[in-house]
Amino acid sequence: MVPVVSAAAVAPMAPMAPDLLSTVYFEAGITQIRPRDRSILDAHAQWQRDKTTRVLVIEGHTDGPGDSEFSRDIGEQRARAAKAYLVTRGVIPDQIMTESRGGAQPSCQEKTAACRALNRRATVSRHVRP
Repeated sequence: MVPVVSAAAVAPMAPMAPDLLSTVYFEAGITQIRPRDRSILDAHAQWQRDKTTRVLVIEGHTDGPGDSEFSRDIGEQRARAAKAYLVTRGVIPDQIMTESRGGAQPSCQEKTAACRALNRRATVSRHVRP
């Protein structure tokens, strides 16, 4: 039986290493995984598959205001899109947690189109239960 992962269960876990954090990017207003980003998620699926002590945490981000309901919703949709892709690659859904950060944690602060594009993302981090 595969244990169900809750936010409380992941809280004490630390990411395996900061360099294992991966990012997939999205077009403006879009929540679909781009073909060029599938290999990033495929690598996570390979790492996760059939490992009951491992958990993936996906955080969805936007280039909009962090406190807006729309930004939080798009961020959640992006995280769920990444999760759905991973499930099609054999990862057990209960071993993937999703969360929306909306626009609250931008990776780039400049007011340029290139910077805004860097903020439209989902980050995937790897965790191991103690």
